[in-house]
Amino acid sequence: MAGETERPDSFLTALAETLKSTESMDGDLADILSDHILKIEPSDNAVADAKAAIVALAAQRAAPKDEEAVDG
Repeated sequence: MAGETERPDSFLTALAETLKSTESMDGDLADILSDHILKIEPSDNAVADAKAAIVALAAQRAAPKDEEAVDG
């Protein structure tokens, strides 16, 4: 209905789901944002925790796969 106010928790949940279902969005990154940032009351360390998770994801992706290590 027009004029209805969306609750913040509903908005953040919908935003997270939209990010996860968007083809051009990195699903793992969307999960990190959802887990740490897109919350009604994020922790005091939410940004630092998200950064650490992103750095860990980047390191995991940068590491050679087992096949590459054997072939290389």
